[in-house]
Amino acid sequence: MKQILEKYLSKFEKTVDLEHQKKAKEICGKIFKFEKVEELPYISNDIPKVYDKDWPVYPYNDIFVDESKMLLDQLRLPFLHNQLKDYHPLNIRCHYGTVILPSILGAKYQLTENSLPWSHHLESRDEIQKLIDKGIPDLKNGLGKKCFETLDFYKETLSNYPKLNEAIDIYHPDLQGPFDVAHLLWGHDIFLALYDCPEVVHSLLELITKTYSVWMKEWLRLTGKEDIIKTHWQFYVKGNILIRDDSAVMLSEGHYNEFVKPYNQKLLDEFGGCIHFCGKGDIFIKSMCETKNLFAIQPSQLHLNDMDLLVKSAISNKIVILGLNKKYLEKYNFKTGVIVLNW
Repeated sequence: MKQILEKYLSKFEKTVDLEHQKKAKEICGKIFKFEKVEELPYISNDIPKVYDKDWPVYPYNDIFVDESKMLLDQLRLPFLHNQLKDYHPLNIRCHYGTVILPSILGAKYQLTENSLPWSHHLESRDEIQKLIDKGIPDLKNGLGKKCFETLDFYKETLSNYPKLNEAIDIYHPDLQGPFDVAHLLWGHDIFLALYDCPEVVHSLLELITKTYSVWMKEWLRLTGKEDIIKTHWQFYVKGNILIRDDSAVMLSEGHYNEFVKPYNQKLLDEFGGCIHFCGKGDIFIKSMCETKNLFAIQPSQLHLNDMDLLVKSAISNKIVILGLNKKYLEKYNFKTGVIVLNW
């Protein structure tokens, strides 16, 4: 495996275009300042045009237990987009899925045959209360330690390749968002608990938020990058975190404002960043876009949303829309404030 890793990293090292990445980052920085640019930044989906597609692909379960395979897996898209010369950053993460923070807090998880790990929720409300009573856990519980070890492996390996070491950004693992993690820990009973025992839900969310904060501070200390413009997924972004709010689409506006927004706000006040959500966010999008220290939103299914509401809410609050489909460019006459996906 060591020889395979060296082969492909050496090949990538020879082709890294540092100047293009510098330009892409600068232009995306202007987008977050809502300055007009000559060309809106875009992420190309035209992989067939890539002249060199020779890169190994491994099953996810192999990646999960082998840091070398995980690194190669993570570098595949950067290698392809480096050739496309679009605005896709050259970045990687510790790819352990949505179960990282639940596992740190004590939840069990399992690998499946062909997808990211699944989290098992705690068995009862009594178990939830015991978890709350324990307070902030050891940051190395569950997959916490594994993320730090993989980060060390990435940094040590890339240090042997000067251009890659400069170009590759290691962005933060998938910590989800406070309510998403609460949902993973509690299971679907959490939606009844919003009515039955809201004070317990708040206590759990407070614990999750504090644990997220402490873990993220350690991550930032270890990565040691203070850039205003960072990366997450296929985007250059502003801020230190990208919160996931997928479970929020199942809530009412009132419950979103009570159980989701305040805890997101605590993290954004501390770290600044962006929010992603899947599904239909019409109920909360106006309120979400009024969140302080929120710099971008990334709705993954635009066709499910009221786009007039989404665009108005984002632009009026100087919130960048990440992953806008190009068919919306002409309708809304964007000159800035968006990064386009699947150009």
